[in-house]
Amino acid sequence: MTRFALIAALALPFGFGCEEEPAEPEPAVEEPTEEPLPEEEPAEPEGPTWDGPPLACARAVVVSWQGAPHAADSVTRSKEEAEARASELLERVAGGASIADVARAESDASSSGPRGGLLGTYTTESWPGAHEVLSEPVFALEVGERTGVIEAPYGYVFAERCEVELIHTRHILIRYAGAKSAPDDLERSEEEARALAASIHAEIEGGADFAEVAREKSEDGSSERGGDVGVVGRGLLAPEYEEAAFAVAAGELTPVVQTDYGFHIVERIE
Repeated sequence: MTRFALIAALALPFGFGCEEEPAEPEPAVEEPTEEPLPEEEPAEPEGPTWDGPPLACARAVVVSWQGAPHAADSVTRSKEEAEARASELLERVAGGASIADVARAESDASSSGPRGGLLGTYTTESWPGAHEVLSEPVFALEVGERTGVIEAPYGYVFAERCEVELIHTRHILIRYAGAKSAPDDLERSEEEARALAASIHAEIEGGADFAEVAREKSEDGSSERGGDVGVVGRGLLAPEYEEAAFAVAAGELTPVVQTDYGFHIVERIE
């Protein structure tokens, strides 16, 4: 019963024959209703996407023994000592040390060791034959997990599965005499190649179409695709190229990058 209805009910016995109409009840105040929030669109994934077979990235630490394939002349430990040393290093990583730091300091692999043990990013089909012994164990891991010590032809090794990082770039390559894979008849000096690459970089920054310039001036097989090298995972590009490309945002140019192959003008596509 509302306040006004209660007053009216109490007043009826004392009406003295003059019946008053009961007061209109106050309208109920409606509670404000909250408008439903529009459903958020799912966020677009950052970076390039991969529609192919599953990928795995791995870092590894290699401990060679004297006489193992690809072992450096400085390696004098026995096979038994190599296995024991690999177990010690694995325990160090299990105890919290970074596998990348351990690989840089301790791995006997001349190519992956300086890169923090990074072997690259592969499908099972593209996994390199030299590391075939690691393929199945690595694909069985979750990111951040490690294998045990495994005997490989080149030494004892353990690996950690790392997160896949993809990048899509295009580039223009200027070679010089003596650079890796440069034609034998190329006479351009290193300094001349550097200067030419710098002028092309300035040309692109000035608004020239990257793909057109790549088709005209790049000395790499990707020139026919406008310099596009496609989507690849971390660890598959030359270290200097890769470091520079990952350091810029999509749509940006890196500074001129020198690798064993020559000088590169690199644009990160995504």
